[in-house]
Amino acid sequence: MFFGNVNRVRLAVRDRVTSTTPAPRAVVLDLTGSCRLSIPVLDELDQLREELARKDVAPHLAHVRSRAEQDLAQHTLTDHLGPHGRHRTVDDAVPAVAGGPV
Repeated sequence: MFFGNVNRVRLAVRDRVTSTTPAPRAVVLDLTGSCRLSIPVLDELDQLREELARKDVAPHLAHVRSRAEQDLAQHTLTDHLGPHGRHRTVDDAVPAVAGGPV
């Protein structure tokens, strides 16, 4: 994710959540392809988090690379996600989101 596509990603996730029945309880974003997370990207992700929270949908990030993790650590999104909002892999996120082993 980078500044050129993050708004499109945010809108696509929001639209998918809105149009899915039953509504999801969580969304997992796989950041495998994001080596860095710029401030505009982090701001958009935080805005997505707010939009999802209004729909009672928990956002989760998976596979945050080390440099992107450093960027994330310096943004308020880290506090908003909390310690359970980040996962090493998507496979790690799924049972956490589902509430137990899958």
